[in-house]
Amino acid sequence: MVEGKPTEHPYNMYRHIMDQADAVRHAVTEYRAHIDQVASAISGSSRLFLVGIGTSYHATQVIDHAMREYGGGIQAYPVHSFDFTLYGPELTANDCVIIISHKGTKSYSVQALDRARNAGATTVMVTGIGLEGKPDQVDHVIETVELEQSATYTISYTGALSAMILLAERIGYHRTNQSAVEQIFFEQELPAVIEAGTQFDDEMKAWANDAIKARRIWLTGGGPGSVVAQEVALKIKEASYLQAEGIHVEQFLHGALQNVEPEDTFIVIAPEGAAQSRVFEFVEAIKELGVPYRVVSDGTAGQIVDGASGSIDVPSVPEPFASISCLVPLQLFAYYLALAAGTHPDTFRLDDPRFARAFQKASLY
Repeated sequence: MVEGKPTEHPYNMYRHIMDQADAVRHAVTEYRAHIDQVASAISGSSRLFLVGIGTSYHATQVIDHAMREYGGGIQAYPVHSFDFTLYGPELTANDCVIIISHKGTKSYSVQALDRARNAGATTVMVTGIGLEGKPDQVDHVIETVELEQSATYTISYTGALSAMILLAERIGYHRTNQSAVEQIFFEQELPAVIEAGTQFDDEMKAWANDAIKARRIWLTGGGPGSVVAQEVALKIKEASYLQAEGIHVEQFLHGALQNVEPEDTFIVIAPEGAAQSRVFEFVEAIKELGVPYRVVSDGTAGQIVDGASGSIDVPSVPEPFASISCLVPLQLFAYYLALAAGTHPDTFRLDDPRFARAFQKASLY
């Protein structure tokens, strides 16, 4: 964790957000050949288990979508590291277990890796560059970006998503002999999309200065957009300690909506895709409740922009990549909420002795 409070902007979280385009460009260019080799090695697996915890669990959900879209029919299952370690499923030597971990050191991710090895499954770890003490006997390690200097992870998440979507595409190639996404997209267009997301700095600051007045910040979407909602809610909690919840749009309609009040505010993630029409219907519902909302889309959500308190359009991309395009501006939203709240977004609140003591009782490592 970062010690001491920076005396001026930017904090490490901000710097990492702004560095994401270059970091992703480097990762998908320099490590493409290695990622392709890993894809070739695991493309014949009976099952892929995508295992992670915290933000890395959100990554497993995104990559599940990418595997369905690009993986050539391979069966992939996102599983929380804790549940994978303690509750199964039973593994065979024909399975592959992919552990996604920022630093490769969290307790249950390490235990999940041990469980996979003991079952004879092929193991892959996706983690940061320059990690000391990587777990022994991992069959394949995919490094992404330099280790972060903020406990509110941003750049390592987009790095993992980019590398893993590339892995999904390469697995599909080795299974079908067809490439679903051209390499130029990964090397040029995806970094440009990320760079475009960082250009909403002023808008996100304004959104944050208004949203901090709300009783609670709700985020919602469907498909990959629902994962964006969950991830940004987590960033808000980590960085600013505010009340924020990210909930799948359909799940919202099965009980959570009853907790909404006019004093709340919504961020609606609505890029083009299969979930978009249901998200539009959901917006009509919250309009009836008198709750203000803002929209993140890609130029295809005109029918809900009318009546919104604000909206931005990110570049249009294939839907699995919306997990990145819609995410980046909202990372800035979470950052500016921290500034508005007067909190330190880099420390995981461990600069507060109460929280430091609390994590001694329930360690993450």
